[in-house]
Amino acid sequence: MSHFTFVPFCTFVDTVFWAELNRRKLNEWRLDETPRELGGMISLCEFEICYFKVDCTGDMCRLSLSHESFEPSLPGAYSGRLLLVNTLDSFKRLDRKALLVDEAMKVWENIKSGMWLEEPICLMPFTFTVFADLKKFQYHYWNCYPAICYPTNIRQEVLFVVFADPSPVPGCAGWPLRNLLAAVAYFKRTWRWCSFISLRGVHRLSEFKISWDETEVCCFYNGATQLPASVGWERNSEGKLLSQFVDMRQQFDPKKLMEQSIELNLSLIKWRLVPEMQLVRCTSLKVLIFGAGTLGSNIARCLMGWGVKKITFLDNSSVSYSNPVRQSLSEFEDARRSRSKAETAATALQRIYPCIDSSAVCLTVPMPGMFSELCCIDVFLSFFSEENALERDLTIIDELVANHDVVFLALDSREARWLPTVLATKHGKMAFSVALGFDNYVVIRHGVRSYVQGVESGSGTVVPYSDLACYFCSDVTAPGNSSTDRTLDQQCTVSRAGLSMIASGIAVEMMASVLQYRDPLAAPANIGEPDDTSSLLGATPHQVRGYLSRFTQMTPCVRRFEKCVACGCTVVNEYVTRGVEFVKEVMNSPTYLEKLTGLDLLQASIDDVHVEFSDDNESIMSI
Repeated sequence: MSHFTFVPFCTFVDTVFWAELNRRKLNEWRLDETPRELGGMISLCEFEICYFKVDCTGDMCRLSLSHESFEPSLPGAYSGRLLLVNTLDSFKRLDRKALLVDEAMKVWENIKSGMWLEEPICLMPFTFTVFADLKKFQYHYWNCYPAICYPTNIRQEVLFVVFADPSPVPGCAGWPLRNLLAAVAYFKRTWRWCSFISLRGVHRLSEFKISWDETEVCCFYNGATQLPASVGWERNSEGKLLSQFVDMRQQFDPKKLMEQSIELNLSLIKWRLVPEMQLVRCTSLKVLIFGAGTLGSNIARCLMGWGVKKITFLDNSSVSYSNPVRQSLSEFEDARRSRSKAETAATALQRIYPCIDSSAVCLTVPMPGMFSELCCIDVFLSFFSEENALERDLTIIDELVANHDVVFLALDSREARWLPTVLATKHGKMAFSVALGFDNYVVIRHGVRSYVQGVESGSGTVVPYSDLACYFCSDVTAPGNSSTDRTLDQQCTVSRAGLSMIASGIAVEMMASVLQYRDPLAAPANIGEPDDTSSLLGATPHQVRGYLSRFTQMTPCVRRFEKCVACGCTVVNEYVTRGVEFVKEVMNSPTYLEKLTGLDLLQASIDDVHVEFSDDNESIMSI
C-alpha cells in the first residue's frame, strides 16, 4: 500500500477584498478587534460556466477571498473567521499554536457530536489573520486551515464517499479530505478502510483507496477528550511557515492612482496612434524653467500633461494682484501675502499632482548692464546681502543648468535670458526661449553646441542641431538694462490674454517632437517648409513665430552667428576661463561683449559703408 498525501490550501486574495476591508475598517470596525465572519470560495479543478470551460491549474488547493467574502450567507462558501488586529506587533505576537489548537478543537467537537453529518461545511473552517496599514495600503496576512491528523497511518484502499475536491494535482486529494477522513474514521469505528470519490468539476473524477490502523482509532473512543495532532497554517510563496505581505499602494493610494491614470492617458497615445513613441524620454525628464510668471506657469502645466515629474522654477519676484488672472499657478491669497512666484508655482504643482517633484529657487539672474550706472565695486557689492552673493548665486544657477535636461527661458526681459543661454551652451543642454509681444510670440530652440552631429545636409536646406541660432544670434548689439528709465506701461509685459497659453503650448510641443527624434540631441531643422516626418510626432522646427492679428504663424530657420554675444565660442570660453569675474564685467559694461565678440568692429565696418546716389534725372524717372 502506498503512503497517502494531501494538497494544502493557497489563499488567493482579490484586490477588491482589500478595498472592502479598508472601507469596513475605517467606517465600521475602527479599533474593534472582534473576529468577523468570512466566506471563502474554493475552485474546483475543472468546471463549466455558461458553456465556457474554466481550468484551475497549479499544485495547491485555492481558496479565494473577494468583496463578497464579507457576506455572512454566501452560498457554497467555506465558513471562516477574520481576525484583524490594529498593530503589526499584535500580528507578530499572535499565539498561532493556540489559535490552531482552538480551531482544530472546534472541528473535533463537530466530528464527535455528529454535526458534520448535517453541516459538512463545518469540517472546513479557516482563520484569516491580518494586519492592515491603511496609511500605506500594506497588508500582512496568514491563513490557517485547521486539519485533524487522524488517523495518521493511512493507506489507499477502495473508495465510496464523494466530496468536492479543490486539488489540481493528479493522484493527491485536497486539504478538505483531512477532516472528512477524521470524521469518517471517528464516526464509523468499525471501519478500517473507506472509499472516497474526488469530485473535481463536471467531467473529472478521481478515486482514492484509504485504510488505517485499528489501534490508533481506538485510543480516541470511550469519551476521550484529548485532541489529535493538528496542522493548518498556510506556507508562504517560499514554502516557509511565515506570514505573507502584500503592498497595495499602487492600487489604493490616491496619489498612485493618479500617477497610473496619467501614465495610462499617455500610454493610449502609444497604443492607438504612435506605437514606437518612447514615453520614458518625457517622464524621466528634468526641466528647469527660468521665470515662474505667466509663461513659466503655463509651460509647467503643459509639461505635466506629458508626464514630466521633475520641474524646477527659478524666479526672484513676488506675486502681485494683477498676476493670478493670467498666471495659472497663483491665486488671490498668494498676491495678498506677496508670496514668491517660484515657491507659489512649485507648491501649486504639488497640489495639482502630488507625485511631482517640483522645487523653487528664489534668486536674481545676473544680467548685462544690471549695474552699469553704479560707479564703484563697493556699491555693486552692497546690492547683494554679502560680498560673495554673486559668486554664490552664479554657482547655484550653473549647477541647476548642469543638473537638468531641458531649460526653458520664460523671463520678462531680453537681458535676463543672456546668462541662461551661455550656461545652456556650456553644458550642452536643450534650451527653448519663449517671448511675447502684444499680439505676437516667438518660440526658439537653441542649438546644442557640444554635441557631435551626424546629419546629412546635402541639399543645403537641413540645418544640424549644433548650427541652430540661439535667441541672441540675430542681434548686432549686446543686450543692456531695458528696465532703466522706463514708464509703467513700458515696464509691464502687455499682451493679449490667450497669447501665453498658445506660446507655452507650442514650446512644450516643440520639445516633445524633438524628444521623439531618433537622437534628440541631433534633431535638425529645415530651411523652408518643415518636414512633418522628422520625428515620430512630426516636424522639429527651429522657430515658431505667431501673429494673432492675422492668426498665422511661420517657422523660419536661422543658422547660428559665430559672433553671438551668448552662444558664441568666444563668450562661452571666456565664461569657462574667468567665471564670476567675467559676469561682473558684463553686468557693469554690456558693451564689453561687443568688444569680446568683435561686434564693435562689425558695427564700425557698417558705418564705413558709403552708398552713392546719382542725380541723373533720367535715372530718377526710370525708378
